[in-house]
Amino acid sequence: MTPNIFAELLILLFDGKQFKRTTAIEEITKYHHDGGGVLGKKEYVAVFKKACKSLSSRGLSNIGYGTWRLNHEIQEIEIIEKEVSNTVEYAVDKTIGSGANSVYVYYYDTYKKHAETCGHCIWECKIGRTDKDPLQRVFGQAGTCYPELPHIALIMKCENSLQLESALHNILKLRNRWIENAPGTEWFFTSPEEVESFYRLIVGE
Repeated sequence: MTPNIFAELLILLFDGKQFKRTTAIEEITKYHHDGGGVLGKKEYVAVFKKACKSLSSRGLSNIGYGTWRLNHEIQEIEIIEKEVSNTVEYAVDKTIGSGANSVYVYYYDTYKKHAETCGHCIWECKIGRTDKDPLQRVFGQAGTCYPELPHIALIMKCENSLQLESALHNILKLRNRWIENAPGTEWFFTSPEEVESFYRLIVGE
């Protein structure tokens, strides 16, 4: 568990929220461990402090002793939405399930086309979660920093996105599909159709 990974998980789990340092450390280390990550023997207060330093210019603020608020996505989403709306009318391929939270699958068309050229039926896909608008979450991550927009292929509505995301990640890790050297911890070699089949297996459909 490095400060960079901690910072990314802090954005993933606490963006738009107010939280205590102890709560963040407890939930992030549990999430990382449950997802197959290695914790190591570290003083996590020090890891937290280094992660906070790296996020100081990205919407993280200390609002009281041991209490923080992170507005990383909120800072960027309005500009991103305007840029996207000026270039394309955006849509999601498929939405299934019900609930207040979401787990989403997106990829870049270049990856899929390359896989198809090589005769493969799986390619680099990102599986993430949010308790807010999944479109905002995706564009808050990807923004306009790439030469093509992310292709949002699947949104799975649910009541517990953390559980569902962890279950999907773990299934794919057991199949050696996790892309370990990718930025972040959520990229896998899979396809939206395969992820949907795992979802239906998990929820018992």
